[in-house]
Amino acid sequence: MKRNELLQLINEEVQRVTEASISKKFKKATEALYNAQLNQQQVRKQFVAEKDPEKRAKLKQELISLHKGIKKVQSAFEAALSQEPAGELEELDVRKVHGDTPVDNPDTGNNIKLRTALKAPKDTKVYKIAKSMYDRLAETLTEEELLEKIVFYRDKNGKLRRFNNKKK
Repeated sequence: MKRNELLQLINEEVQRVTEASISKKFKKATEALYNAQLNQQQVRKQFVAEKDPEKRAKLKQELISLHKGIKKVQSAFEAALSQEPAGELEELDVRKVHGDTPVDNPDTGNNIKLRTALKAPKDTKVYKIAKSMYDRLAETLTEEELLEKIVFYRDKNGKLRRFNNKKK
């Protein structure tokens, strides 16, 4: 057995185990969101391709109703996502990732690094600016990381699979 075949076999087994660990509610919500978005995409393509104004008006109304339905499905998905265990997500260290981001020091007028500004005394203006920037980066990037790690697709057999973009 070649190395590539062995790696592929191992990846498939890992995906099966990962898929088995997904809760039924989350899987159902993911599939519902996928199907709703796919349906909306198909109707959108029909709308763009349609030349008859009457049919376009009908498709537009259908798109509006589908959008309202997708909002409901997305809220159900987000509720299921919040209940799903995060697993082994790595905690983001903002200081390592964004430590070199420049921060304006209002006292001196110079730019200093974020990690240096966070070392300033807590009652200074530069610390308050850096702390608000740190909190914003930590909050935003953690959510983005979570959404990047939870991406699903359907394979050729229609099974729901977790997409892993890491090259091995």
